[in-house]
Amino acid sequence: MNHLIPFFTGYFASVIGTLLPGILNATAVKISKKEGMKHAYSFMLGTFIIIALQTYLAVFFAKVIENSVFITNILREIGFVVFFILTLYFFIVKPKPRVNSELIIKGKGKRFTQGLIFALLNVFPIFYYVFISVTAVNNKWYEVNYVSNILLTIGVLLGTFTAFMVYINLFKNSNIEENFFLKNINKIIGTITGTITVINLIKLFY
Repeated sequence: MNHLIPFFTGYFASVIGTLLPGILNATAVKISKKEGMKHAYSFMLGTFIIIALQTYLAVFFAKVIENSVFITNILREIGFVVFFILTLYFFIVKPKPRVNSELIIKGKGKRFTQGLIFALLNVFPIFYYVFISVTAVNNKWYEVNYVSNILLTIGVLLGTFTAFMVYINLFKNSNIEENFFLKNINKIIGTITGTITVINLIKLFY
């Protein structure tokens, strides 16, 4: 049972992180609509390789700093500020999830490479999974070792795939005005980030 904790930690953290509107999920949707799922899967495979490396790198950093109370407290404070800002962003700014029609896609045979490059340019996952890993270790959710690292990474990849497919299927036959999830995605994600903010605030004082 303990082995499932790092898997589900990675899975749910990844779903939340990937559901945030960004270039990766927007491009996956764009490719699926313009070129079909075969090319979309190729793009996703490229992103998965980089995301797996980023996750493993994040766990390594988390392992290095886990015994530093000073750095851990700083990460908690940064995490609180980041998630607080995200909560305000989704409840106040209310960005609309959309696929940029101006996005230029060239070279259908290069989707895998495009996935590699786009994911490589997105360094947010490294900091995000460092925060997740440090939080997990400090709360003794699981012990960081080779097995838990592998399970966490697998969970992250499956969570990313799930979020990609959610976006692709929601945009396939629906528009924002018709789909409940798309209309309320800001409230959903804002509620999640708000909950994490409250948890981090409690951890800062207790």
